Amino acid sequence: MEDQSSRQNFRFTLEEFSGAFGDSITVIPLLIGIGITTEVGLSHLLLFFAVFQIASGLFYRLPMPVEPMKALAGLTIAGTLTYEQAVAAGLVLGIILLTTGSVGVMKWLDEFVPVSVVRGVQLGLGFLLLRTSFGYITDKVWLSAAGIGIVLAFLFLKRKYSAPDLSAFIVLLLGVVYGVYFHGAPDIAIMELPEFHFPNLADFPRALALGALPQFFLSVGNAILATSLLFKDLLDREVDPDRLSQSMGVMCIVSSLFGGFPACHGSGGLSGQYRFGARTGGSNLILGTVYLGIAFIAGSAGFLSFFPLSVLGALLVFIGLELCLAASQTDKWHITLTVGIVSLFTNIATGFGAGLVLEKAISYRQKL
Repeated sequence: MEDQSSRQNFRFTLEEFSGAFGDSITVIPLLIGIGITTEVGLSHLLLFFAVFQIASGLFYRLPMPVEPMKALAGLTIAGTLTYEQAVAAGLVLGIILLTTGSVGVMKWLDEFVPVSVVRGVQLGLGFLLLRTSFGYITDKVWLSAAGIGIVLAFLFLKRKYSAPDLSAFIVLLLGVVYGVYFHGAPDIAIMELPEFHFPNLADFPRALALGALPQFFLSVGNAILATSLLFKDLLDREVDPDRLSQSMGVMCIVSSLFGGFPACHGSGGLSGQYRFGARTGGSNLILGTVYLGIAFIAGSAGFLSFFPLSVLGALLVFIGLELCLAASQTDKWHITLTVGIVSLFTNIATGFGAGLVLEKAISYRQKL
């Protein structure tokens, strides 16, 4: 938890610069996957995430994560949903999130959903990130080991000598150098301006059933309630869950109509930002500017395909551990573990539902 002296709106220190990239660790693999498996261009994906990063930093004045909606991204990369269906689901979700956030539904859910369930969502996401990291690490073990070593070295230097933690930036730079050396520099092509496009009405039924429904419960648990709680844990700051819902709704609507991808906030991204040094909205301005610069020249297909995912795996390990550590502050371990384990073997939306039903059933039985 941060002390009062750290409560400034923006700072542009080396730690803030490094922490800015903590939110890109889970974003980049998803954007690469979406760009490779669909017709949407990477430049447009990055453009909207750049705009949302900068806007979120200016609005919240905190290190506010902005990332693709994970359920929709996963279903799109797997081929279960087409890109058109994913953005149709995003448009529906945007309207729902904006509406529910405007009438106070999320604040009610914040009171209705027990802390132990939200902690379980954090634990489940931590488990999932650790599992994902292992898949990336096995690609090039030695490169991942180098990344992990860099993070551990900076952890020692920070504790021993109060040195700024630049590990995330250096590890990502290592990946860029490796990728360019072995695969060559990516092709440069200027981005074309995005255009308005409304999804085909025929895509909405499948998008609603397979995309919007599971993503909504995941968003409530991880992107809204868990993120709001993590701000209290890490920065001792109150962030209204209804406001998070509103900003997510706006991001989803805009990106779905203009060639981007549905976006949300998320406790995983916040954990990554905080873990690598971000403490203010300055981290959003830094990362948004970097995204914008890359988007401008990333008009070619497969622009980031040269980047080794094993490097990202090294960083994902520490973000997953950070989330698991946050989950340890639960008041009911049996509920939190249930949510975490069910999420690991199914998905976070199912884990969230299972934990909520179990907690309410136990509470009801205790009242009898």
